[in-house]
Amino acid sequence: MLRGALPLRLLPLLAMLIATSGQAAGGYDQGTPAGKGDLDLDFTLNPMDRVKNGQSYVVWGYGLTDRLDFHGYASHEAGGTDQIYYGLMVNFYRNAWLDLSTAFGLRHRSGRTHRLFPQLLYTVRLPQQFDLIGSFTRVTDTKDGPVGRTTIDLALRIPLPEAWRPRLAKEWKLDLGAFRNTGGQWNPTYSVDFKF
Repeated sequence: MLRGALPLRLLPLLAMLIATSGQAAGGYDQGTPAGKGDLDLDFTLNPMDRVKNGQSYVVWGYGLTDRLDFHGYASHEAGGTDQIYYGLMVNFYRNAWLDLSTAFGLRHRSGRTHRLFPQLLYTVRLPQQFDLIGSFTRVTDTKDGPVGRTTIDLALRIPLPEAWRPRLAKEWKLDLGAFRNTGGQWNPTYSVDFKF
C-alpha cells in the first residue's frame, strides 16, 4: 500500500520526470503481454501542457490469457485534443530473449475513428533486466479506406530501484525512447511502467 514515506522516496524520480517532461510526446507499446489476470500501466505526464507537442497519457494492458491482452491508451495532447485507443494484442512468438505480438484496435481522435492494423510489437530482453521495446503500427482513417501511415515507437526500458517500488506493484521500470508520428516527425518520449 502507498504509505506516507513512499512519496518522499519517489521525490528524486518525480523531479527527474518533471524535468524531462519537456520531451514527453508519444506513447509506448511493447510485445510482452501482461499475463493472465495481470495489469500493466504506463504513465507519462506533461504538467499543465507545458510542452507544445507533449502529451499526458496512460497506456494499459490487461491479461485475458497469458498471450492475449486487452490493451489501449487514453491521452491528452497539449493542443487540447483528447484521444482513446482500445484493442486486442496477441503474442505469437516468445522465447527467452524476444516477444513478438500483433494487435488490432480503434482510435478515436478529433471526431474521427482510426484503425490501427497491422501492428508489430516487440520486446527484446537485454542483460540486467533492461529491455528494448516498441512497435510499428499502421494508422488508417476508417473513412479514407486503405490510405494510412506507419508510426514507430522504440524505447529502452530501465529497471528502477526495488527499494523505491510502490508495494502494490510487482515491478516497475522507466522507458526512454522516441516516437515517429504519422506525419514523420520524431519526438523523444518517456514513461514509467508498472506491473500489478
